[in-house]
Amino acid sequence: MNGTKRKRKSSRKKVPKTHRVYCTYFPDGRYYIGYSCKTEKLYEKYYGSSNIVKEYEGELTKETIVEYNTRAPAKIQEFLLQWQQRKDENCLNDMIHIRLRMSYLKDFEPIEWSPQC
Repeated sequence: MNGTKRKRKSSRKKVPKTHRVYCTYFPDGRYYIGYSCKTEKLYEKYYGSSNIVKEYEGELTKETIVEYNTRAPAKIQEFLLQWQQRKDENCLNDMIHIRLRMSYLKDFEPIEWSPQC
């Protein structure tokens, strides 16, 4: 025996994820553009991972900008919107991190969007 165990296949069916690009709005006109693949129930209460969002104690609103069935187009769309809004002082996004397989984006078409404020 070599001491390794076989992995069991899960009997549970995987629920397909929804990959969302969203915008969280603050009452003062600032906003945060983000990505989430959380389940519907968790997504309802999620407003972003930024410390500014997490530490904010007031009321926030959220707009779902676009939904995808796969991660790559959602992440590239999030990046493009953040890049587009990079000079807007009301945009709170400061970190950009992207590493995607180009072959997954061959059919990607960016959307047009602008913040509601």
